[in-house]
Amino acid sequence: MEDALAVAAKIGYPVAMKACSWEIMHKSGKGLIALNVENETVLKAKFQNIQKNAGRNVPVLIQEMLKGSREFMAGMTRFAGFGPCVIFGLGGVFTEIYNDTTLRLAPLGDADAQEMFSDIRANKLLDEFRGMPKVRTDKLSQIIQAVGNVALLHPEISEIDLNPIIINGAQPVVADALIVLESNI
Repeated sequence: MEDALAVAAKIGYPVAMKACSWEIMHKSGKGLIALNVENETVLKAKFQNIQKNAGRNVPVLIQEMLKGSREFMAGMTRFAGFGPCVIFGLGGVFTEIYNDTTLRLAPLGDADAQEMFSDIRANKLLDEFRGMPKVRTDKLSQIIQAVGNVALLHPEISEIDLNPIIINGAQPVVADALIVLESNI
């Protein structure tokens, strides 16, 4: 916990905390994420709560608390006979609820990424919306293209999941990432 306190002091409050283990997916539904942690006292309590909810001692990642109300996701999976396929869509907890995604074969260029943005039903969230600035789709495009490029360069990776990509002002920021390696390597 001392390391967590030191990192939070260096970053500055508020911070976000999350259990960090390759064995744990869907952390938010298991009480393994704490957001808007405002001070040392709250951090200590949330740290203990994460350990309790995990059922064992797990490393806890301390991050800058991002501000943003729009969340997207990008990822990659491999389908037999097709190679790496890049996915983009609505992110965060809404990924599974709305299933608003689109898929392309890697590698992708900027035109492919821009086309993916217009393919999702929630595409208007990328534009200026309710006082929020237009998303830097050039930066979001770079993220999506990088996912495809990493998949092509590293065939040992079977899946990539960047979720959520929080829109902080106009800037997309990857807040959580999961990379799954092939089990037969």
